[in-house]
Amino acid sequence: MAPINFRAVYGLSVDVTTKAPVYHIDQMEPIQILRSDGIAADYSAHTAPDLTGTVAADGTVTPSVPQYYDQSGAQANFMAFYPAARTIQSGIANFKITGQEDVTAAQTVYAGSSGSPSTAAFTFRHLLAQVRFQVCAEKDNVAKSWGPINYIKIETPTSLDLGLNAWPALSAASNPENELLPTSIGGNASQTITTTYASAGSLMILNATYPLQIKVKTANKAEEQVTTSVWYIGPGNVYTIRLFFTNKTIEVQ
Repeated sequence: MAPINFRAVYGLSVDVTTKAPVYHIDQMEPIQILRSDGIAADYSAHTAPDLTGTVAADGTVTPSVPQYYDQSGAQANFMAFYPAARTIQSGIANFKITGQEDVTAAQTVYAGSSGSPSTAAFTFRHLLAQVRFQVCAEKDNVAKSWGPINYIKIETPTSLDLGLNAWPALSAASNPENELLPTSIGGNASQTITTTYASAGSLMILNATYPLQIKVKTANKAEEQVTTSVWYIGPGNVYTIRLFFTNKTIEVQ
């Protein structure tokens, strides 16, 4: 009997011009795959994935363990996510994030049965938002007075839960493990501020206190808290925050 075929794509809701283009489909290696046979999928008893999958550029998934249909005729159901979860228990996958990884998942797909085989076609969705920062100084002497940027941080939940028996969505765990996460320039950077806008890194988060507040530290000044005009962060979206350094303050533009 031929094994079950797998494919993976990103959902149509992810427009790379406006959403978070964090991965090409083949950069999710390996995807974590769970199986549940029967009319209604139920992953509550899982404590680990049943298999993993390597995704090619054309979306073809090579499973770590070939999958076959139950000869009883039971339906074969699969769901998948990336990256590997910290724990899987009672129908919930828990992830610990650092701000530099996306979390993606595909809802349960029906892969047919022995009497009616079908490809298991996963449609992945981005479950975090990407926040990008750009910085600029009013004048050269202003940039010099502030000094290089040491870090830009956002306080956010880092322990996130994914319900395996529901539409793919993340929520903060009961113990959210809130942390101040730095952008991709790191927590001890030395990035020069110039008089033209330049990137100061990005990070991937689920949500934060609104309006979004950030911590900014430069070499010559104490840490400052800056309140932005961002009142909502939605999964799959990209938000760009511009920080304008003046003689005395950091303005959000």
